[in-house]
Amino acid sequence: MITVFTTMLRGMVRDMHTLFWTIAFPIALLLGLGLYHQQPAYSERLLSGVLTMNVLFGSTIVTAFNVMSHRNRGVYKLLRATPFSTTAFVAAMTGARTALALIVNAVIIAAGRLVLGVSLSPLSLLLMLIVLLIGTVCFTALGFIAANLSRDENNVNMISNLISFPLLFTSEAFYSLQQAPEWIRIFGSLQPFYYLVKAMNLASAQAGSLAGFGFSLLILAGFTVICLGAAVMTFRWDNEAPARRKRMTRASLF
Repeated sequence: MITVFTTMLRGMVRDMHTLFWTIAFPIALLLGLGLYHQQPAYSERLLSGVLTMNVLFGSTIVTAFNVMSHRNRGVYKLLRATPFSTTAFVAAMTGARTALALIVNAVIIAAGRLVLGVSLSPLSLLLMLIVLLIGTVCFTALGFIAANLSRDENNVNMISNLISFPLLFTSEAFYSLQQAPEWIRIFGSLQPFYYLVKAMNLASAQAGSLAGFGFSLLILAGFTVICLGAAVMTFRWDNEAPARRKRMTRASLF
């Protein structure tokens, strides 16, 4: 499992989707908007928004492309011939994505503190680390689900975007939903990214509510368990859908 973990981590670092969505885009967004507005309160909110958006796009979209790329190259067919289980593989790739996300987000936090002057207490940093850890696992599992539902790279791009952007727009990552229509606020409260943003905002606030933080984190953890289970159950080792493989197996019997 350690070998698969390190191999996946090295592959992610060399992947162009990872370099853009996980590293270049969030840092450029943070510094660009932060230096333009240069307001302490806005910089704190911007840092939380960029961190959560990085988890959403870096984990969901990039993971979906990585899974599809490995499947198309036959990597999973080789792994299927080994005793390596589906659960162990999903765990290894999720661990690699989480390790990379924590490193990149540490760089983003350092840039926010050094360039934008965002002040964070040790307790806030610890709580933010916990949120990033659970959130990355949750949305990496969502990336697996997007790839499992896709047939090719064009399909995975559409499905991952259809998952990611509605989650972003119905959250409070960069704006408040208090004046939004009722149905948007209801939908937002039923999806995991809403609670990731809420937990991150409470963690980064100097006087945040620990009770509210714990509730949001608990809801996010519940979504994480559900998404991991769905990722394992829908995982495919090759490009053929289960129904097609079943029909082909029956045809070969006759």
